[in-house]
Amino acid sequence: MKKQEVLNKMAKQVFVSCQAYDPNPHATIPDMVKMAIAAKMGGSTGYRVNHPDYVRAIREEVGPEPIIIGIWKIMEPGNDVYITTTMEAIDALVEAGSNVIALDCTDRVNAYGYKGYDLVPQILAKYPNIGIMADCSTVEEARLAKEAGVDIVASTMSGYTAYTVDRYAFDVDLDLLRGMKELGDVFVLAEGRIWTREDAINAFKAGADCLVVGTAITNPWKITERIVEATKDI
Repeated sequence: MKKQEVLNKMAKQVFVSCQAYDPNPHATIPDMVKMAIAAKMGGSTGYRVNHPDYVRAIREEVGPEPIIIGIWKIMEPGNDVYITTTMEAIDALVEAGSNVIALDCTDRVNAYGYKGYDLVPQILAKYPNIGIMADCSTVEEARLAKEAGVDIVASTMSGYTAYTVDRYAFDVDLDLLRGMKELGDVFVLAEGRIWTREDAINAFKAGADCLVVGTAITNPWKITERIVEATKDI
């Protein structure tokens, strides 16, 4: 599938992030495949998926049409930058069936001594038809990623960097989405703390071209916890 076709298919769509980690009881490949099937039944046209093994399993089940945003969270001790940090990870995600590769493009150096957007020229040269998505926490990071050549800028990291931690108190970061949209000529994806239908509508109104929703759909543990915490003092 050509890159522009991928972006066209993503426009105005809701994707589901099919990820789970220990001690979540759903942190298995079969469970995440079921989540992807359920999301497809509900009208989702694509997924964000962590790890080549999960990408491959979901691709085999859902077929060639849905768009998969592939990531690989590679944890290194003492470093908080872990989303798709090497070309080897990108190679494996592409081989497994990803249409888009998302990587941490925050203003932080990863464990290998470079920032995420430093990989962009290599990805463009090797995989001209693979979309490149920058997970950002600020408009400036999105601007730098755009200049490096990414196709998509995303609000994924808002609230998850030391210099945006105050944003975590908000739901979806509408101000960041508006700022990204003002960059012009780049696809804007909203991700992070989209909990309700209203959040989703507001994200599109703020300028998002596509949404990725995760925990609010695929994590019964955290959905329950959120409701229990909200009602404790009533």
